[in-house]
Amino acid sequence: MTERDVVVGAHTLHTVDVGDVDGEPMLFLHGTGPGASGFPSFAPMLEGLDSFRCLVPDLLGFGRSSHPHDVTDGPGSWLEIRVETVRAMLDELGIGRVHLVGHSYGCRVALELLKMEPDRYGKVVLVAAGGTPVKASLQRLTGFYADPTEQRMRELVLAQVARDIQELDAYTMERFELARRPEVERSFTSAMGPGEPAPVNDQAVLATIRHEALAVHGRLDPTIHYSASLFLAEHLPHCDLHVFSGASHLLQLEEPDALARLVRGFVHARPTR
Repeated sequence: MTERDVVVGAHTLHTVDVGDVDGEPMLFLHGTGPGASGFPSFAPMLEGLDSFRCLVPDLLGFGRSSHPHDVTDGPGSWLEIRVETVRAMLDELGIGRVHLVGHSYGCRVALELLKMEPDRYGKVVLVAAGGTPVKASLQRLTGFYADPTEQRMRELVLAQVARDIQELDAYTMERFELARRPEVERSFTSAMGPGEPAPVNDQAVLATIRHEALAVHGRLDPTIHYSASLFLAEHLPHCDLHVFSGASHLLQLEEPDALARLVRGFVHARPTR
Protein backbone atom coordinates (compact mmCIF):
# COMPACT_ATOMS: atom_id res chain seq x y z
CA MET A 1 0.00 0.00 0.00
CA THR A 2 1.30 3.42 -0.98
CA GLU A 3 -0.05 6.74 0.28
CA ARG A 4 0.76 9.93 -1.56
CA ASP A 5 -0.43 13.47 -2.10
CA VAL A 6 -0.93 13.81 -5.85
CA VAL A 7 -0.44 17.39 -7.04
CA VAL A 8 -3.20 18.53 -9.40
CA GLY A 9 -2.66 22.16 -10.31
CA ALA A 10 -3.05 24.26 -7.18
CA HIS A 11 -4.45 21.34 -5.18
CA THR A 12 -3.47 17.93 -3.86
CA LEU A 13 -5.50 14.75 -3.62
CA HIS A 14 -4.48 12.40 -0.83
CA THR A 15 -4.53 8.99 -2.50
CA VAL A 16 -4.03 5.39 -1.38
CA ASP A 17 -2.70 3.02 -4.06
CA VAL A 18 -3.21 -0.60 -3.01
CA GLY A 19 -3.29 -4.04 -4.66
CA ASP A 20 -1.38 -5.34 -7.68
CA VAL A 21 0.58 -2.51 -9.25
CA ASP A 22 0.39 -4.37 -12.57
CA GLY A 23 -3.32 -5.17 -12.27
CA GLU A 24 -6.18 -3.45 -14.05
CA PRO A 25 -6.68 0.01 -12.51
CA MET A 26 -9.86 0.55 -10.49
CA LEU A 27 -10.79 3.97 -9.12
CA PHE A 28 -12.87 4.20 -5.94
CA LEU A 29 -14.97 7.33 -5.28
CA HIS A 30 -16.32 7.77 -1.77
CA GLY A 31 -19.54 9.32 -0.46
CA THR A 32 -20.17 12.55 1.37
CA GLY A 33 -20.80 13.41 5.01
CA PRO A 34 -18.84 14.88 7.93
CA GLY A 35 -15.47 13.14 8.15
CA ALA A 36 -15.96 11.08 4.99
CA SER A 37 -12.79 10.05 3.17
CA GLY A 38 -11.54 7.49 0.69
CA PHE A 39 -9.60 4.61 2.14
CA PRO A 40 -11.66 4.05 5.32
CA SER A 41 -14.81 3.95 3.21
CA PHE A 42 -13.57 1.05 1.09
CA ALA A 43 -10.83 -0.65 3.11
CA PRO A 44 -12.85 -3.72 4.24
CA MET A 45 -13.55 -4.81 0.65
CA LEU A 46 -10.14 -4.07 -0.90
CA GLU A 47 -8.49 -7.32 0.20
CA GLY A 48 -10.97 -9.13 -2.02
CA LEU A 49 -9.88 -6.98 -4.97
CA ASP A 50 -6.12 -7.33 -4.58
CA SER A 51 -5.68 -8.50 -8.18
CA PHE A 52 -6.55 -4.95 -9.27
CA ARG A 53 -4.59 -1.75 -8.82
CA CYS A 54 -7.00 0.06 -6.49
CA LEU A 55 -6.75 3.87 -6.43
CA VAL A 56 -8.62 5.43 -3.51
CA PRO A 57 -8.43 9.24 -3.25
CA ASP A 58 -9.97 11.62 -0.77
CA LEU A 59 -12.05 13.83 -3.05
CA LEU A 60 -11.24 17.53 -3.00
CA GLY A 61 -12.61 19.10 0.17
CA PHE A 62 -12.58 15.82 2.07
CA GLY A 63 -10.14 14.20 4.46
CA ARG A 64 -6.47 14.89 3.81
CA SER A 65 -6.89 16.39 0.36
CA SER A 66 -6.85 20.14 -0.29
CA HIS A 67 -9.61 22.34 1.09
CA PRO A 68 -9.68 25.36 -1.23
CA HIS A 69 -11.14 28.69 -0.11
CA ASP A 70 -12.04 29.91 -3.60
CA VAL A 71 -14.78 27.43 -4.56
CA THR A 72 -18.23 29.00 -4.81
CA ASP A 73 -20.70 27.66 -2.26
CA GLY A 74 -23.14 25.05 -3.49
CA PRO A 75 -23.24 21.44 -4.65
CA GLY A 76 -22.76 22.18 -8.35
CA SER A 77 -19.51 24.11 -8.15
CA TRP A 78 -17.95 21.60 -5.73
CA LEU A 79 -18.96 18.65 -7.89
CA GLU A 80 -17.43 20.30 -10.95
CA ILE A 81 -14.04 20.89 -9.33
CA ARG A 82 -14.02 17.43 -7.76
CA VAL A 83 -14.56 15.82 -11.14
CA GLU A 84 -11.83 17.94 -12.73
CA THR A 85 -9.28 17.15 -10.01
CA VAL A 86 -9.99 13.41 -10.26
CA ARG A 87 -9.35 13.57 -14.00
CA ALA A 88 -6.14 15.51 -13.37
CA MET A 89 -5.04 12.96 -10.78
CA LEU A 90 -5.41 10.12 -13.30
CA ASP A 91 -3.35 12.13 -15.79
CA GLU A 92 -0.66 12.81 -13.19
CA LEU A 93 -0.43 9.12 -12.31
CA GLY A 94 -0.32 8.09 -15.95
CA ILE A 95 -3.52 6.06 -15.67
CA GLY A 96 -5.27 5.33 -18.94
CA ARG A 97 -8.37 3.16 -19.02
CA VAL A 98 -9.76 2.54 -15.53
CA HIS A 99 -12.81 0.88 -13.98
CA LEU A 100 -14.95 2.94 -11.59
CA VAL A 101 -16.51 2.08 -8.24
CA GLY A 102 -18.60 4.84 -6.67
CA HIS A 103 -20.47 4.94 -3.40
CA SER A 104 -23.37 7.33 -2.76
CA TYR A 105 -22.08 10.84 -3.65
CA GLY A 106 -19.13 9.17 -5.38
CA CYS A 107 -21.60 7.85 -7.96
CA ARG A 108 -22.35 11.46 -8.92
CA VAL A 109 -18.65 11.92 -9.61
CA ALA A 110 -18.48 8.64 -11.52
CA LEU A 111 -21.42 9.51 -13.76
CA GLU A 112 -19.94 12.94 -14.57
CA LEU A 113 -16.66 11.27 -15.52
CA LEU A 114 -18.48 8.85 -17.81
CA LYS A 115 -20.31 11.68 -19.56
CA MET A 116 -17.21 13.84 -20.02
CA GLU A 117 -14.65 11.29 -21.17
CA PRO A 118 -16.42 7.98 -21.90
CA ASP A 119 -13.57 6.19 -23.66
CA ARG A 120 -11.34 6.50 -20.60
CA TYR A 121 -13.46 4.25 -18.39
CA GLY A 122 -14.19 0.55 -18.45
CA LYS A 123 -16.92 -0.96 -16.31
CA VAL A 124 -18.66 1.00 -13.57
CA VAL A 125 -20.12 -0.12 -10.24
CA LEU A 126 -22.60 2.26 -8.59
CA VAL A 127 -23.23 1.47 -4.91
CA ALA A 128 -26.14 3.22 -3.13
CA ALA A 129 -26.07 5.75 -5.92
CA GLY A 130 -26.73 9.43 -5.53
CA GLY A 131 -27.42 11.72 -8.46
CA THR A 132 -30.68 10.20 -9.73
CA PRO A 133 -34.14 11.78 -9.37
CA VAL A 134 -34.50 9.77 -6.12
CA LYS A 135 -33.67 12.36 -3.47
CA ALA A 136 -31.31 11.54 -0.64
CA SER A 137 -32.24 12.05 3.02
CA LEU A 138 -29.33 14.13 4.31
CA GLN A 139 -30.66 15.60 7.55
CA ARG A 140 -28.32 13.60 9.79
CA LEU A 141 -25.33 14.65 7.69
CA THR A 142 -26.16 18.32 7.40
CA GLY A 143 -27.22 18.57 11.05
CA PHE A 144 -24.06 17.07 12.51
CA TYR A 145 -22.18 20.33 12.98
CA ALA A 146 -24.95 21.80 15.11
CA ASP A 147 -23.64 19.50 17.85
CA PRO A 148 -20.44 17.83 16.55
CA THR A 149 -19.86 15.26 19.28
CA GLU A 150 -18.52 11.74 19.20
CA GLN A 151 -21.97 10.48 20.15
CA ARG A 152 -23.58 12.32 17.24
CA MET A 153 -21.06 10.76 14.87
CA ARG A 154 -21.80 7.33 16.31
CA GLU A 155 -25.53 7.91 15.77
CA LEU A 156 -24.88 9.10 12.21
CA VAL A 157 -22.93 5.96 11.35
CA LEU A 158 -25.28 3.56 13.13
CA ALA A 159 -28.20 5.02 11.19
CA GLN A 160 -26.48 3.87 7.96
CA VAL A 161 -25.96 0.21 8.87
CA ALA A 162 -28.50 -2.53 9.50
CA ARG A 163 -26.58 -4.72 11.97
CA ASP A 164 -23.54 -4.88 14.24
CA ILE A 165 -20.27 -4.69 12.32
CA GLN A 166 -16.77 -5.56 13.45
CA GLU A 167 -14.42 -2.57 13.53
CA LEU A 168 -17.30 -0.10 13.36
CA ASP A 169 -15.91 1.78 16.37
CA ALA A 170 -12.58 2.34 14.61
CA TYR A 171 -14.34 3.60 11.48
CA THR A 172 -16.53 5.92 13.54
CA MET A 173 -13.60 7.38 15.46
CA GLU A 174 -11.58 7.99 12.30
CA ARG A 175 -14.51 9.85 10.76
CA PHE A 176 -15.02 11.84 13.93
CA GLU A 177 -11.38 12.90 14.12
CA LEU A 178 -11.46 14.07 10.51
CA ALA A 179 -14.82 15.82 10.97
CA ARG A 180 -13.37 17.89 13.81
CA ARG A 181 -10.82 19.55 11.55
CA PRO A 182 -11.84 23.15 10.77
CA GLU A 183 -11.00 22.84 7.08
CA VAL A 184 -13.12 19.69 6.77
CA GLU A 185 -16.11 21.41 8.35
CA ARG A 186 -15.65 24.47 6.14
CA SER A 187 -15.52 22.44 2.92
CA PHE A 188 -18.52 20.31 3.87
CA THR A 189 -20.59 23.33 4.86
CA SER A 190 -19.69 25.17 1.65
CA ALA A 191 -20.52 22.18 -0.57
CA MET A 192 -23.87 21.71 1.16
CA GLY A 193 -24.70 25.41 1.11
CA PRO A 194 -27.05 27.33 -1.18
CA GLY A 195 -25.78 27.83 -4.68
CA GLU A 196 -25.68 26.09 -8.02
CA PRO A 197 -27.32 22.65 -7.72
CA ALA A 198 -25.63 19.47 -8.84
CA PRO A 199 -27.01 17.96 -12.05
CA VAL A 200 -29.64 15.23 -11.85
CA ASN A 201 -29.11 12.18 -14.03
CA ASP A 202 -32.59 11.60 -15.35
CA GLN A 203 -33.84 9.12 -17.92
CA ALA A 204 -32.62 11.16 -20.90
CA VAL A 205 -29.12 11.58 -19.47
CA LEU A 206 -28.70 7.95 -18.44
CA ALA A 207 -29.75 6.76 -21.89
CA THR A 208 -26.56 8.30 -23.32
CA ILE A 209 -24.22 6.31 -21.04
CA ARG A 210 -23.26 3.12 -22.86
CA HIS A 211 -20.90 1.56 -20.32
CA GLU A 212 -21.40 -1.84 -18.73
CA ALA A 213 -22.76 -0.92 -15.28
CA LEU A 214 -23.71 -2.66 -12.06
CA ALA A 215 -26.07 -0.95 -9.61
CA VAL A 216 -25.86 -2.26 -6.03
CA HIS A 217 -28.02 -1.25 -3.07
CA GLY A 218 -29.09 -2.25 0.40
CA ARG A 219 -32.85 -2.68 0.64
CA LEU A 220 -32.87 -1.12 4.14
CA ASP A 221 -31.01 2.04 3.10
CA PRO A 222 -32.60 5.08 4.82
CA THR A 223 -30.27 7.61 3.20
CA ILE A 224 -30.90 6.83 -0.48
CA HIS A 225 -33.85 4.55 -1.15
CA TYR A 226 -33.03 1.47 -3.19
CA SER A 227 -35.41 2.71 -5.88
CA ALA A 228 -32.43 4.82 -7.01
CA SER A 229 -30.67 1.65 -8.16
CA LEU A 230 -33.88 0.37 -9.72
CA PHE A 231 -33.99 3.64 -11.68
CA LEU A 232 -30.41 3.10 -12.88
CA ALA A 233 -31.15 -0.47 -13.90
CA GLU A 234 -34.20 0.67 -15.85
CA HIS A 235 -32.59 3.60 -17.68
CA LEU A 236 -28.90 2.80 -18.13
CA PRO A 237 -28.80 0.76 -21.36
CA HIS A 238 -26.38 -1.89 -20.03
CA CYS A 239 -26.97 -2.10 -16.28
CA ASP A 240 -27.25 -5.14 -14.00
CA LEU A 241 -28.79 -4.85 -10.54
CA HIS A 242 -28.07 -6.46 -7.16
CA VAL A 243 -30.00 -5.69 -3.98
CA PHE A 244 -28.78 -6.90 -0.56
CA SER A 245 -31.98 -7.63 1.33
CA GLY A 246 -30.56 -7.23 4.85
CA ALA A 247 -28.16 -4.33 4.35
CA SER A 248 -28.31 -0.55 4.52
CA HIS A 249 -26.27 2.36 3.14
CA LEU A 250 -22.68 1.45 4.08
CA LEU A 251 -22.51 -1.77 2.08
CA GLN A 252 -18.71 -1.74 2.00
CA LEU A 253 -18.72 -2.18 5.78
CA GLU A 254 -21.78 -4.42 6.02
CA GLU A 255 -21.04 -6.84 3.17
CA PRO A 256 -17.38 -6.28 2.22
CA ASP A 257 -16.57 -9.82 1.08
CA ALA A 258 -19.79 -10.31 -0.85
CA LEU A 259 -19.49 -6.87 -2.44
CA ALA A 260 -15.88 -7.53 -3.46
CA ARG A 261 -16.89 -10.85 -5.05
CA LEU A 262 -19.72 -9.10 -6.87
CA VAL A 263 -17.42 -6.38 -8.21
CA ARG A 264 -14.70 -8.87 -9.17
CA GLY A 265 -17.13 -11.15 -10.99
CA PHE A 266 -18.77 -8.25 -12.81
CA VAL A 267 -15.51 -6.74 -14.03
CA HIS A 268 -14.07 -10.10 -15.10
CA ALA A 269 -17.24 -11.22 -16.90
CA ARG A 270 -17.25 -11.17 -20.67
CA PRO A 271 -18.88 -8.06 -22.11
CA THR A 272 -22.54 -8.50 -22.98
CA ARG A 273 -22.25 -6.33 -26.08
